[in-house]
Amino acid sequence: MPNNGNYTTTRPTFPSHGETLAGILCTPTSAGPHPAVVLLGPYSFQKEQAPWHYACRLADEGYVALAFDPRTVGASTGVPRRLENPVMKNEDAVAAIDYLCSLSSVDSARIYAAGICQGGPELLDVASREPRLRAVACVTGYFRDEETDAFMIAAGVTLDPFDPATAPSAAEIAALKAARLARAAAAKEVYDATGEVVYAPLVSPELGDRERGSDAGLPGPLVWSWYGPWTLRGWENRYAIMSDLDHFAYSTVEGVAALRTPALVVHGDLCMNPAAARRHFSSIPTGDKKLVWDNGVNHFQYYDQPDVVDRTAGEIARWFNAH
Repeated sequence: MPNNGNYTTTRPTFPSHGETLAGILCTPTSAGPHPAVVLLGPYSFQKEQAPWHYACRLADEGYVALAFDPRTVGASTGVPRRLENPVMKNEDAVAAIDYLCSLSSVDSARIYAAGICQGGPELLDVASREPRLRAVACVTGYFRDEETDAFMIAAGVTLDPFDPATAPSAAEIAALKAARLARAAAAKEVYDATGEVVYAPLVSPELGDRERGSDAGLPGPLVWSWYGPWTLRGWENRYAIMSDLDHFAYSTVEGVAALRTPALVVHGDLCMNPAAARRHFSSIPTGDKKLVWDNGVNHFQYYDQPDVVDRTAGEIARWFNAH
């Protein structure tokens, strides 16, 4: 990317299911109309995090790029606040496509989607049902299946969930998940009866107990290494505990297995559950797909490390340009 900064930014709002979503829109300074891309980020993201880094780089590649806060998060409306519901995020992504298609600066026949971490598989799922998307890209995906959820739970109680000598057993993971869902169900009962939302920290630097788990949604020093600094920059470190009912009920398996849209998947052995990434990629029925496997990059480097984001955004732009 020899020329950077060739875009303007605005902060639009647009509707989604009775609420108002807040976005950052990057528009190339060259004459339009331009192709456009909607972006989704990691678990509990806000638009200023990973999606912004990809939005500005893709704008330099000639795309109108939209990062936004999902409902209940950041500057977007919606209650209860900090509800982590992947189905709602998918609906919000469709609302973002609606908004992009309404802009005179956008060529509505060339709409794309790119997601980072959990946002990647979510957009693969969306693309399986959204005919307006010409192509989709998934970067270091948190692929939503039972094995990856088990990996997430294991990572909250051990420093190395890849190490069979220290990782919790399948029975321990099942017990930890059951305890977590029980806490979520109890919080939902409180909300339904009184309107009170029970919150817990989303991230904590401390690992959870191997028997009880943790009150935090994503405990442990590895996740804290990226999310922790954001707690000093206005990012709200809490989530509604009842969100776990929605989170663990959601799967990307069925949607990805029905995907006919051209799909790019960027992953590697140092990203979250590489086996799930390979399984999901293999299940995509279209022959127009590409897997980029880079073992020189770890999961969080894909979020905002400048050289990694530059290289990955370039890969995404080339994929979209070809479609």
